[in-house]
Amino acid sequence: MTVLYFAHARRITGVSQEEIPATAPLTVSAFWDRLIQHHPDLAALRTSSRLARDNDFLPSSAHIEPTDEIAVIPPVSGG
Repeated sequence: MTVLYFAHARRITGVSQEEIPATAPLTVSAFWDRLIQHHPDLAALRTSSRLARDNDFLPSSAHIEPTDEIAVIPPVSGG
């Protein structure tokens, strides 16, 4: 699956996107676990960030398919 990182998530990972290997659907919780395995500092954003697929925010009950493109969107501020 393709993961897109925005704002602080991009600064933490050092990349704007990457491929995360997956052969089966993941729950949102399992997806976060997988991301944090690759980038432990993302743990600080887990409870405050939103995940989006196809421009729609994912509920915590969603399943993420291996072919999905998922955006990690941390909270932003400014004007």
